[in-house]
Amino acid sequence: MLENMVNDYLVGICILMYLIGSIPFAIVVSKAFSLPDPRSYGSNNPGATNVYRSGNKLAAGITLIGDFLKGYVPTALLFNFNLLSYEIYALALLILLGHIFPVTLKFKGGKGVATSLGIILALNHLIGISVILIWLIVFLISRVSGLSAIISFLFLPIIVVILKEHEFMLALSIINMITILLTHRKNIYEYILKKP
Repeated sequence: MLENMVNDYLVGICILMYLIGSIPFAIVVSKAFSLPDPRSYGSNNPGATNVYRSGNKLAAGITLIGDFLKGYVPTALLFNFNLLSYEIYALALLILLGHIFPVTLKFKGGKGVATSLGIILALNHLIGISVILIWLIVFLISRVSGLSAIISFLFLPIIVVILKEHEFMLALSIINMITILLTHRKNIYEYILKKP
């Protein structure tokens, strides 16, 4: 019955996923803390890392948690509809799409790392924890969040293969990886291509 309800309201669920992703926590939190618009300084990106550059660690932490939970909670709730993991992943990627291209910010959003991590952790705790651990290890070594995101998401499809997940999960993880690489293309240029 629940699965039939998903089929009946699939378009509405897709729109809802996108709109949840479009919630601009960086902007909302910055206004709540009377901070400058994060799009006006640093990398001009409405994300937790850029909010951190304002000097307010609490605001950055709340932004990070907000972006993470908007990926985790809706994805976890989709399991109540008796859908397969890869079907949930496909729907959850609409949250990521909303985060990167939010209608609330004229389609100019964040890079999607925290939201992706929330989605992945909800889908499979082992995959999620593995990617988060790789991110943390790289960050502790490099102190560069962009590089940490690039490397950790390069490992995402590899982890999916190691854990012998469904081939559709692998395909979706590759899409997720490519999306993160595209949102970090400037970082790739700065951290890799510019190095002698």
